[in-house]
Amino acid sequence: MSFRAAFLPTLRSDLSGPSGQFIRSRTQQLVAKRFSTATHGHTHGRTHSHPHAHAEPNTRQRQGPGAFRRWATRFVLALAFPAVYVAGAAFPPQMVLLIFPRYAPPPPHKDSARGKSHVCDMERCMQELDIVEDMRKKVAQGEWYETRPYQNYDPNKVHNSLTAGSLRGPGMLAIAPVLFAKTDESEAIAVIHLGRALCGHDGIIHGGLLATVFDETLARNALLNLPTNIGVTANLNINYKSPCMADQFIIVRTKLDTVKGRKSVVSGSMETISGEKIAEATGTFVEPKWAQFLASSGVTEAMGTRKIPDPSKSPMLLDDQTEHII
Repeated sequence: MSFRAAFLPTLRSDLSGPSGQFIRSRTQQLVAKRFSTATHGHTHGRTHSHPHAHAEPNTRQRQGPGAFRRWATRFVLALAFPAVYVAGAAFPPQMVLLIFPRYAPPPPHKDSARGKSHVCDMERCMQELDIVEDMRKKVAQGEWYETRPYQNYDPNKVHNSLTAGSLRGPGMLAIAPVLFAKTDESEAIAVIHLGRALCGHDGIIHGGLLATVFDETLARNALLNLPTNIGVTANLNINYKSPCMADQFIIVRTKLDTVKGRKSVVSGSMETISGEKIAEATGTFVEPKWAQFLASSGVTEAMGTRKIPDPSKSPMLLDDQTEHII
């Protein structure tokens, strides 16, 4: 008898019994588990790959605006740097001028054509200043008067004067200051141009030159209140507030504080045309005992005093109704 004829019927009978059912059910469970594992792996693979398939367009979608913003930022910066450079070169801030002052050519000689043209330009600019126009309105009201110190200085002595001679010319004190003073000599306002050749640090007016300007302006207010209009500086205190940039007009305001016999005290301030405070000062001036020997030195005339009308050419009221020229 063959193995096939003897073994298979027995195997079939065994599988049809309870043990066979158990084997079949166990086999089905293993097959189902394997199928489930295969399906889960396939599903996981599909689920895992599916988001990646959609993530790529989303990433590209997110990268689009970012790239646009980057290029827009680069374009704005490319325009901003030249614009800032041009604006800074045309209107540099004060700190930049302190560190990198602009180059200035040497000033021309005062008697040359360029020198004379420069002086004329400075004079025209001064006449157009708002402070000058405003003060002339007060002059018209009669409480103030206008004068030009050092404008009519004695030509035989001008070469011996610091502010009227040595410092006079283009790039320095190009023009005589214009000064407005009260008729009682209690206050004064001077408008002065300071050129580029008066610097300590390049581009900044020397502090000693500012002290000289204070000494001249304060002294004028003080001396015109002394008996002989002659005096010397006894004390000068200056508090510097900010650097004074070169090649600009400044305003010096002085005020008489006290007068006692041969001594007068005057205070003053210095500012730019825009009102920025440069310095403040106080000076004490004393009339020397030998002042009478300086009466003919020309100092008083050089300071610029109020022009008093000649009585011989002025009308005089003899009574309420009659006017005569004497």
